[in-house]
Amino acid sequence: MIDTPSEVVDACHRYLETFGLVFGAFDFGIREDDEGRAWYECNTGGQWHWLELETGLPMTSAIADLLEMK
Repeated sequence: MIDTPSEVVDACHRYLETFGLVFGAFDFGIREDDEGRAWYECNTGGQWHWLELETGLPMTSAIADLLEMK
């Protein structure tokens, strides 16, 4: 697992706010040339259920709760 730098987290939050989104699945890659990360896209309905199954975290419930609050 790789920790996400705070400046990347902040940029993702600004992206969501700018486009009025309450959820986004951001796709990144690590560049081979050691120049940091490459941003690929933000999916408003990205594939994440596998992660819930893998970790046991209640992601479906958390996302549903978030969407109900908006």
